[in-house]
Amino acid sequence: MNVLEKAIERIDYTFKNFENIYLSFSGGKDSGVMLNLVVDYMRRNNITKKIGLFHIDYEAQYQMTTDYIDEVYTQNS
Repeated sequence: MNVLEKAIERIDYTFKNFENIYLSFSGGKDSGVMLNLVVDYMRRNNITKKIGLFHIDYEAQYQMTTDYIDEVYTQNS
């Protein structure tokens, strides 16, 4: 199984076994990919329940990153 297939398997397990799901989102590339995988999974499986997004980033607070995070939150609310 490749990395993508394993990630989707874990997302599937999470949605099938947990009532509340929260995703950490720093605005970086890794958490952005994870968010997109989760949203794609939800769309493919007609999941309409809300998930929680948690943002915290102590490394750097660049305005462009903050603007991007705000945009992603708005697009996925």
